[in-house]
Parts: sequence; structure tokens; C-alpha cells
Amino acid sequence: MLHGLKSETARVGDALVCSFAGDMILDSEATAAQALTAALDQHPDLLAVDLAGVELFTSTGLNLLLTARRRARDEGVALVLIAPSGMTLRVLEITETRPLFPVYDTPEGALRALRHHPPRTPPVEALGPDASE
Repeated sequence: MLHGLKSETARVGDALVCSFAGDMILDSEATAAQALTAALDQHPDLLAVDLAGVELFTSTGLNLLLTARRRARDEGVALVLIAPSGMTLRVLEITETRPLFPVYDTPEGALRALRHHPPRTPPVEALGPDASE
């Protein structure tokens, strides 16, 4: 079992792939948060979060993914998960957050799917003329 968490970000076509290996736990929160923030700062069309190497996935990992998803949605970036383990999928299922994350086997597969079914642009909240009153 790996101790800690390692991250690597690489461009694959029009996507940024942020890969993690190790444990997504409280002690590794800063590493994962920094990697996801840096990837989103580049405003990719697609952020593919590769979880194939994640051995332990806790509520810390879930909260990191939810935070990244919210920011990605707000900025019009498609965010998908790549090859999460059965344990990671189980956490998503138990917490009823699984439907929030499209899952693909590879970044290339995610790119192909998104070319055929692009994500909808997030709604823009329009403030009416009386909003400041």
C-alpha cells in the first residue's frame, strides 16, 4: 500500500488528466487540492481525474471531488472520473453522489463521448432590475 498521495497532471489531446496514486485521505488533502486547483486554473475543455491508482478513498477525497466539480461546472469545464476503483465507486454510491460524476475507462474515451454529447453550459443567473433593492 502506498502511503500518502502522488499526483501528476498531463495533457492528453484537449483534456488535462490529473492522475492520483495512493491514499486520498485527510493527510493528503493539500496535495490533491493543489493538483486539482492547478489543473482547473488552466481552464481545460475537459478535466479527467484519473483515480486508478487510488487505494484508499475517504470523505476527504469525496469532498475534494465535489469542490472541483462545483468549480468546473461554474467555469464551463467538463469534469469526469477515469477508472475509479470499486471502493471509490462504492463511496460515491453510498453517498448518492455517483450520478454527479461521469466515469470512463480512459481520457480518450471521455473525449470521444464528449465530442458526441457535449456538456450543457452551466446556467447563468440573470439578476433582474430590482435585484439591488
